Amino acid sequence: MHYGYNFEEVKQKVYSALTESYAGLSGIELASKTKINRMTLTKYLNLMLAQGLIRKKKLEQLMYGTWIKKLHTLNFL
Repeated sequence: MHYGYNFEEVKQKVYSALTESYAGLSGIELASKTKINRMTLTKYLNLMLAQGLIRKKKLEQLMYGTWIKKLHTLNFL
C-alpha cells in the first residue's frame, strides 16, 4: 500500500513526536508515534539528518541510534 508521504508532512510529524521527548526517540518509537512505516521513516530521517534538521545520537552499548531534534531548529515551528 502506497501512502505518498511528502517531505514536509513527514518533517512535521517527526518534529511533533520529538518535541514530546526530551531524550529523543529510537526509530521504532518514532515510527510508532508518527504511524509511518519504520523503513519509510528511516529514509526521511536520513534526509533530515543530511540537511542538519535532526541529529542522531549513538548509544555505544546497544549500538542503537536515538533521533533528536536540533535546538536551532526550534524556530522552525
